Amino acid sequence: MSKSITIQIQSFPAGWFVSWNATSQCYNTGTVQIKSGGAVLQTLEKNNHSTSLQQLGCGCCLIPSQNMEIVITVDEDDKELDQRLMSSSILGKKGQTVGTVIGICVEDGYDEDYNDFFICLSGWASKD
Repeated sequence: MSKSITIQIQSFPAGWFVSWNATSQCYNTGTVQIKSGGAVLQTLEKNNHSTSLQQLGCGCCLIPSQNMEIVITVDEDDKELDQRLMSSSILGKKGQTVGTVIGICVEDGYDEDYNDFFICLSGWASKD
């Protein structure tokens, strides 16, 4: 059995540029999916049982839809996934939002260290 958590990201307007990075120290195997408008932009896999810090992957694109989602699936069903999210706006000289940075920490077990999956997203207005 597996368990999943879906995190809605609405801070990035369609047409913005977004980049992401994902790491894990989770014992379990699993995936992190970056989605926009229902389309999968990238699937990052953790396919071993090592708890050493691992880079799962990174990527970037122009956002096709305002509705982004991060879907984290862990191949273990002992306890519910829990996540903590922080978001910060980057402001221009006139106080307007010119970018956003989001950090997501996910816990899959009992130790509450929130290092099992970590995803960082950065977005800003594209000139393209």
